[in-house]
Amino acid sequence: MEKFVQVFIKTKYGAIDRKWTYKIPDFLQENIFPGQRVLVPFGKGNVPTLAMVLAYTDADESDFQAKEILDYIDPEPILTKDLIDLGIFMHNTYLIGLSKTFMPLMPPGDFKEIWHEISPADGWETDEEVKHILKGKSMLIKFSELGQEKAQIKRLIKEKKLKSKIVVKSKNTFKYEKYLKLTSDISKEIKDLKLTDTQEKVIDLLRKEEISRKDLMARLGISQSPINSLEKKGLIQLYDKKILRTGKKDYENEKRFPLNIEQIRAIDGIKNSPKSINLLKGITGSGKTEVYLRLTEDVVKRGGQVIVLVPEISLTPQMIERFKKRFGNKVSVMHSKMSKGARFDEWSRIKSSEVSVLVGVRSGIFAPFENLQLIIIDEEHDSSYRQHSSLKYDTYEVAKKRIEILGEKLLIGSATPSVERYYEALNGKIGLFELNSRAGLQAKLPEVRLINMTQELFAGNTSIFSRELRFKLEDNFNSGNQSILFLNRRGYSNFVSCRECGYVVKCDSCDISMSYHKTIGRLRCHYCGKTKPLPKVCPSCGSKYIKSFGVGTQQVQEEVKKILPAAKILRVDRDTVGAGDFFDKSFEDFKSGAYDIMIGTQMVAKGHDFPNVTLVGVVAADLSLYVSDFRAHEQTFQLLTQVSGRAGRGRKSGEVIIQTYSPDDYSIKASADTDYEEFFEKEINIRKLYDYPPFSAIFTISFAKDEPINLENIALQVLSEIGQEIKGFKTSYTKVIDMPKIKDVYKVKFQLKCKRENSDMLLSIIKRVKERNEDNLANEKIYIDVEYD
Repeated sequence: MEKFVQVFIKTKYGAIDRKWTYKIPDFLQENIFPGQRVLVPFGKGNVPTLAMVLAYTDADESDFQAKEILDYIDPEPILTKDLIDLGIFMHNTYLIGLSKTFMPLMPPGDFKEIWHEISPADGWETDEEVKHILKGKSMLIKFSELGQEKAQIKRLIKEKKLKSKIVVKSKNTFKYEKYLKLTSDISKEIKDLKLTDTQEKVIDLLRKEEISRKDLMARLGISQSPINSLEKKGLIQLYDKKILRTGKKDYENEKRFPLNIEQIRAIDGIKNSPKSINLLKGITGSGKTEVYLRLTEDVVKRGGQVIVLVPEISLTPQMIERFKKRFGNKVSVMHSKMSKGARFDEWSRIKSSEVSVLVGVRSGIFAPFENLQLIIIDEEHDSSYRQHSSLKYDTYEVAKKRIEILGEKLLIGSATPSVERYYEALNGKIGLFELNSRAGLQAKLPEVRLINMTQELFAGNTSIFSRELRFKLEDNFNSGNQSILFLNRRGYSNFVSCRECGYVVKCDSCDISMSYHKTIGRLRCHYCGKTKPLPKVCPSCGSKYIKSFGVGTQQVQEEVKKILPAAKILRVDRDTVGAGDFFDKSFEDFKSGAYDIMIGTQMVAKGHDFPNVTLVGVVAADLSLYVSDFRAHEQTFQLLTQVSGRAGRGRKSGEVIIQTYSPDDYSIKASADTDYEEFFEKEINIRKLYDYPPFSAIFTISFAKDEPINLENIALQVLSEIGQEIKGFKTSYTKVIDMPKIKDVYKVKFQLKCKRENSDMLLSIIKRVKERNEDNLANEKIYIDVEYD
């Protein structure tokens, strides 16, 4: 019986990034499965192409006779059925091509490339043209990278003077090292052997342990010569051992603290909840992580597996430490600061069920667990869970779909839940459990004070620090306590502007204001990374009154040094982040008391537990209010509440000083009062009044091109076609908006808004119009992107 499968091919071109039907040849009938990579002939030239099998299909549904699969690449499926279904869901929801949609589901770094091994055909080994082209017995080539010789090689293959064999190579694979071991028990034989002192040392060490050749040579301070001699004598054996590139770190067993009554109720309630999705709303320091650990423990005991997601790489060291102390080597870690090789090793451990728990950032949602029973999303409100690169997805929505496919549970946790999730909880769509007290017997919420910076200016204080914050910093330092200063900025200042004409220095490639970085003495674009010198006069009017404005982490650091020259300061922002172990070392050093003051941006605001921090100062609370986003007040409240929660988490009481020019703003006042309910009540009424989510769905459709020609016209055409298809429900829209040029790419966008209950109908219309315009978009080299809230 003939068998067919649906596949998608690996491609960058949207016009062919769809499902294709292929026939399974008789000799592969028992070897082809969904979730497996295969080799297929594609296009008019039947070019060997990588493809992923999505599903079996009963018959060839195309208008043409189906081609046959050439071979399989993976001996067994690399994607589980739930991940295939998840990929299809993302493809249909976010309107992204299949190849791009499935990219984050693939083994990290395991990129397959198709090469051809070219060799002489039988009887043509001495042919002069063949000898000239090969320059040897055979060679590996990629036709896509050949120059003038491509046509000649293809002709020789056609004339059957050369033969070609397809070779699939991996760019990344396992890492192996040479290890040594004794061939047998030679204790009786060694007296009869004439061994040098060095050779005897090698034997003595190998009696105790098997060790890598590199480490043995380093430990004994020897060359490779005695090792070679012992191998020739048949006393030791060299073998290849697979090495994990993530390294090893030992953790002491964690001291367990008794649960309080709120934690016990939350754990029991979540275990027995009839809801598949539950929200754990707990104030900062209330012990949410311990709840995660106990629930994970319960799943692991039953033989299940758990994904634990954190919003930033900066949170993983602390979360890793807690989980490693509890579960040891059964914990895997994955994040973008790891090398591709290290991520591939961890993916392989997960795939082979060597681990039971993954701690990672948003891409961890695609971990290939075979028996996944629980997904935990910590700090679920964080905007980094909404992927904004080439593949846009909302981690919560993807997690929700994955547990729906599996029939398992999702737990989301936060001290400041997103407005949408809390609204769902209040309306009974998801379960709600609360922790309203700090977990430690002596821990309590810090005292928070708002400082009106306008009044400071009237009093003649032009410093970036209020008088009270300056006094508290000095007092805290002299008392031997630690402080955190928080600023939602990076670099030395925000922008460089002319006081006379208002000119702002922008990046030539991005149309975005550049920031001055004192360490390099230049302006830098935070989008593309380009730099330029600080102008001495205004490029527009020639005025000498051009200078940097605003406050950055470097400037705060310098001001602190003036006040407290003896203080040891740690600055943490994206400009100081380098190697993958940066967070481990820096936060460990701060926690151990190696630094007195930490200055940072959003990375220091969330999730960290520093028992000796008794003062948190927010240098400029208003900055996040003035962004063009309906979530601006929500994000401000969340940031201020989260960073305030870093103070007083140990036995010592804490203090928070929030400096602001808007002390009457409801989000700032509510954060000072640690009153989520007060904030939510005002925010949800505003959302309802202006018809923002959760009461509506907002679709943003962007168009990108490397030149502005026809970009706006195409966007207007798509908008018009969508409008013509909308019937039976109300949809509002914006005009086509020009966006800043980023990395020499021009962008325009428009937005559509409808009631949440009509969002699926509007998405279907957008999908139809997009597909209808696919060829036109490809001809114009325009990339279209759909995102929704």
